[in-house]
Amino acid sequence: MTMRSILFLSLVLVGACAARDPRPEPAAGLAYSDLALDTEAGRDALRERVEVAARNFCREHAREVVPQLIRHETSYCLDALRQSLAEAMPATVRRAYYRR
Repeated sequence: MTMRSILFLSLVLVGACAARDPRPEPAAGLAYSDLALDTEAGRDALRERVEVAARNFCREHAREVVPQLIRHETSYCLDALRQSLAEAMPATVRRAYYRR
């Protein structure tokens, strides 16, 4: 390999690293600090918020986040996002989310 080829390869690799997609990764948000999670109504509202957040996220981002081979499984994105949101909750909130 000549010096010119090595320099060119280095520039290509640097360019590939710099050509990252500037868009942030899609993320779903969930607010629950205003809910009284010690009440059935508060827990129901939390579950409803998780459901709305999951549906909105999947409606907008499913093609980006669901592997192509399983895109026909419509519940995959919803199930995965519900689980992800629950795992991100503090333990006390997560217990309220799963409590009926």
